[in-house]
Amino acid sequence: MNAALAVPGVLFPVFFMLALGAALRRTGFFREEAAKGLNRLVFHGALPCMLVDSISTAAVADRSARTSLALALATLATAAAGWVLAKPLGIPRASRGTFCQTVLRSNNAYIGIPVMASAFAVRPDLAAEGMPLAVMTLAPCLLLYNLLGVAFLTRPGDGDSIRVRAWRVASGIARNPLILACLAGLALLYAREKWGFALPMPIARTVSCFGGMATAGSLLALGASLTPERVKAARGGAFAAAFVKLAVCPLVGLATCAALGLGGLHMFVVLAFLACPSAVASYVMAEEMGGDARLAGAAVALTTVLSSISLGLVLLFALP
Repeated sequence: MNAALAVPGVLFPVFFMLALGAALRRTGFFREEAAKGLNRLVFHGALPCMLVDSISTAAVADRSARTSLALALATLATAAAGWVLAKPLGIPRASRGTFCQTVLRSNNAYIGIPVMASAFAVRPDLAAEGMPLAVMTLAPCLLLYNLLGVAFLTRPGDGDSIRVRAWRVASGIARNPLILACLAGLALLYAREKWGFALPMPIARTVSCFGGMATAGSLLALGASLTPERVKAARGGAFAAAFVKLAVCPLVGLATCAALGLGGLHMFVVLAFLACPSAVASYVMAEEMGGDARLAGAAVALTTVLSSISLGLVLLFALP
């Protein structure tokens, strides 16, 4: 299929579901309690099931340490670029930690995985290799995002309260359902390869069925969180964050892939993850740790809207 024709077919369902979630929230069909409930169901149930199913059933050949390494190195380089560019872009010193963690955290679970699922639906010849590669590339980087977020938002000089807050967030990382799901999937994959163990069929089918709602559910939940207030708050620092996140970050990823000799499907997975908008978790963490929550929330909303451009370019030029 011609790449230019594939892009609308991949992105339209994704952004339509986002718009639908926002419209349902705006019209009152999704009240705040319902939107939060859907988000919890997806985050604690559907997405973990999808990750466990994808990782545990992956072919061993699909594992690529270099692809994960490329994503991790590009993330670290983007974080450093954010710190260097913060001052010239007019980010106040007190907000620089928030700015950096906003530009390094990609919304890979709620946007990246659904976009790739949509892309591989258009290109079924890539699906068997592509989806397992995507989730296994992402697995170790989920921990990296959280650790870097804590590092940038922990302010020196606040005494014991910093240690208390850092411990609280670290405990949250240890209980993060997406991280736990990746570890469980890897354990099941190891058990399958080492001893031929597999989940009993009823359990495996249930996990697969529950994980099947992750794509639509995550997009509806994220769309419902894009309130008009957050979009209107996108000024100054949020536009700077969008520039670094959606322009600088994918270019850093492209250079990293070139340096590591990655191309084809592996490069596409790395660039698709890096071209995603800022993660909703960046807003949650900024609020939890006393960062600039207004900047983080506005950046999430703005980058989600503008990521249609960055993801469209990746699909147009990097999809094998």
